[in-house]
Amino acid sequence: MKTALYGSIGWKHPAGIYQVLDWAKEYGWDCVDARGMTLDIPGGPEKQLTAFGYDMLGPRQIRPTAQEQLKNRCLELGIPIICIYCAAPLNLEGDLGDNCRGLFREFVDLAAELDVPWIRSINNTTRTYSSQEFTPEQAFERTIAGLKEIGPYAADRGVGILIENNENTVTSGAEQLLEMQNELGDVCEIGIAYDGTNAYFQGLNPFDELQSLAGNISVLHVKNVRRHNDPQFSYLPRGDFSYEWSSLADGDVDWPAMIREAVGAGFDGPITFEYVNPFKGMPADYWNILREPEEAAHVESEYLREVLSQLDS
Repeated sequence: MKTALYGSIGWKHPAGIYQVLDWAKEYGWDCVDARGMTLDIPGGPEKQLTAFGYDMLGPRQIRPTAQEQLKNRCLELGIPIICIYCAAPLNLEGDLGDNCRGLFREFVDLAAELDVPWIRSINNTTRTYSSQEFTPEQAFERTIAGLKEIGPYAADRGVGILIENNENTVTSGAEQLLEMQNELGDVCEIGIAYDGTNAYFQGLNPFDELQSLAGNISVLHVKNVRRHNDPQFSYLPRGDFSYEWSSLADGDVDWPAMIREAVGAGFDGPITFEYVNPFKGMPADYWNILREPEEAAHVESEYLREVLSQLDS
């Protein structure tokens, strides 16, 4: 089973994705899971810049020669990039929707060029960016329509599409993920990235959600938090609790039990560790209270290797 270091660990490092690759090599990670550039998505500067980091990869921001150099660096280190996310919504209508799906195709091309097997569609938004908002049902159906439009293009280039559970979106839980995967059929390889902490943010039971997805998870995302009854830690996804980022060992989600359950149900895909997720929208100074990213890359690699070693005992 492979472990992956999420690119956001290098979001404030000027060496960006190259630093992520170097930390992955130094501390025993098998691969890297990369973030996609957000500068071209709808929503204005706040949406585009909130999560911006030097680690991001974007088809409009990397010269062809630099793409080749990045690909060669991965080969030299023996650290492949397994996924790039694309934050362009697939469910918008009109010219804006066409432009977003065009950008998604460019990300597919980038993934194919870099030999990256997955693009993760994360902006499963319920917004329309116009005066007329979607109902939840419309947002869900429009997302399926967008993925059906993009799917054959991805399939032709040998790139799969991951859908993920993200709080307050059209795929906020296992039920919606499975329904969407079933609706999409074989339009292309459609995988599920399950994040137990996102389920926790949504107010769901992470273990129950994991069991509901048994046999259908392609990538497991791991991070951890502590829940608080007051707003001191700024991130209040459901308006009731706030969340403090923690190490994998110290938060509320029991990752050894979760990983054991996933493996017992047949999961053997990559486990991606998220040091931070700037898209969660915490204020900039929030991230200054976190441990050094290099320390996290080291400690969490050892932690996951220990958890995985115990599966065989």
